[in-house]
Amino acid sequence: MPEESPNNKQIADADLRILYEKLLVEKYKLEEQGRIIHRQNIKSRNRTIELFGKMIDLKKAQKIITLQKQELERKNIEINQQKNALERTFQKFRQRTIELFGKMIDLKKAYNIIHAQKTEIETHRKLLHETNASKDRFFTILAHDLKNPIAGFLGLTEVMAESMADLSPDEQQHFAELLHNSSKQLYNLLENLLQWARSQTGALKISPKNTDLKHIVDSVITQSSMNARIKEIKFTKSIPDISVFADENTLTTIFRNIISNAIKFSHNNSTIDISVTENEKVAIIIVTDHGIGISVEDLEKLFKIDQNPTRIGTAKEKGTGLGLILCKEFAELNKGTIKVESTLGKGSSFTLTIPIARKNMVES
Repeated sequence: MPEESPNNKQIADADLRILYEKLLVEKYKLEEQGRIIHRQNIKSRNRTIELFGKMIDLKKAQKIITLQKQELERKNIEINQQKNALERTFQKFRQRTIELFGKMIDLKKAYNIIHAQKTEIETHRKLLHETNASKDRFFTILAHDLKNPIAGFLGLTEVMAESMADLSPDEQQHFAELLHNSSKQLYNLLENLLQWARSQTGALKISPKNTDLKHIVDSVITQSSMNARIKEIKFTKSIPDISVFADENTLTTIFRNIISNAIKFSHNNSTIDISVTENEKVAIIIVTDHGIGISVEDLEKLFKIDQNPTRIGTAKEKGTGLGLILCKEFAELNKGTIKVESTLGKGSSFTLTIPIARKNMVES
């Protein structure tokens, strides 16, 4: 084998060096890549470990979420059960409320019925009280007030029967006037009692019609003139021509009692003033005396059957109070009113209103 030439050897060595250097470069690259891969492997491993930890945490979270979901479902079931129970309770409460409301309505009806019955009982009680008072008052009048004029009448007739021959003409005249006065007082009392009894039993019937008011007042004054003359009482009148729509008999009774009352409580030598005015609906009659007047306590007792205002006239006349009660009842029967104003020691004023006459009315 021939020996290589120096040039060939040098070339070969150079190639070897070049190759070796390349190999060293490749080795370095491979080592570098190995280091890079190692680092990547480490990162990958760390990432894997991190992901594995997160997977474990995720599983824990999923488990926790599952448990929470189960708990939520359980609580939803409990809530639905409570809701259903509450709904049933509400339905029962609603039904109970409807029942109670119905009972409240029934209770209110029952209360109204009881209240109406109580009112009716109270009305009957008051009516019974008034009836009993009327009865007691009636018997009081019969037992006392009716007895007094009869006793006086008997006393006068006894004196006249025993001493008539010894009496002078003037004394006889005086006794005759006293007898007439007593008999008239007794007659008026009996007439009042009769009319009051008829009004209480419903037997009194009125027949209202157009009536001349001035004629009735003048007629009553004429009937009362004897009693007025004894006490020297004069009448002053201001009565225009006015017609009223009223029952003549009961209206006459009203005036007779008012004027008799005025005479009884007037002082001697005084006046009784009678005035009449009218408006579109009623005639207004005012009878004023200037006598002893009426106290506040007795004013409250007037026109009441269960009260007994004990007043004595200026000439010791005694009264029952029944006349004023009749005045009130008869005034109301004729769709009118009566009231009194008085000052003790100065006199009293009785005001009576009666509907004025109807226009174009055909009287039966």
